[in-house]
Amino acid sequence: MNTKEKIIYESLTLFSTKGFNAISVRDIAKAVGIKASSLYNHFKNKQDIFDTIIGKYSAHINNFFSNMKIETDSNGITLNNIKWTDDQFFIKSLDIFRFCLQDEYMVKFRKLLTIERFNNSKIADLYNKLFIEDVLNFQSKIFESLINSNILIKKDPYTLAIQFYSPVFLLSYRHDSITDNELTSLKKHIREFKDIYTLKG
Repeated sequence: MNTKEKIIYESLTLFSTKGFNAISVRDIAKAVGIKASSLYNHFKNKQDIFDTIIGKYSAHINNFFSNMKIETDSNGITLNNIKWTDDQFFIKSLDIFRFCLQDEYMVKFRKLLTIERFNNSKIADLYNKLFIEDVLNFQSKIFESLINSNILIKKDPYTLAIQFYSPVFLLSYRHDSITDNELTSLKKHIREFKDIYTLKG
């Protein structure tokens, strides 16, 4: 990790713990182990660091979901060549939930946006887009395809997405990151969802 990357990492940690306004350039420099004046060799100011963090991790999340392309073939729906018929779709869903709730950077980034959305309307909009709207729209498209392929019973796809995602979103509010026990609960939720909404014979 070079100095610029360490500045981003330590700033993310500090901002996600105390908020943007409570942290000074001196605090960041101390965490990185450099003089405050040296920080300006890499960033114009504290706002520049904050904006870099927002851009870096927003792009990271967008790339993660854009790579989860939905495709169909004669055997039904696939998600990156992972077929519903062998339960891999739900295994992949669990991977997505792990990414959002256990990945160190995603946990800190979510905490940062959670704190700052009360101070900044643009951050509030970004939080809603990344952690609510984009996820629900992504899941809705999957469920719509599954319904059209006669794999799921006919229900409103967006409502299904809300029902599928809500327990995960609740856990993200309850804890900074999820434990193994909570991950087990999520697996049960996924299995029960599939049992309830899969079209029977």
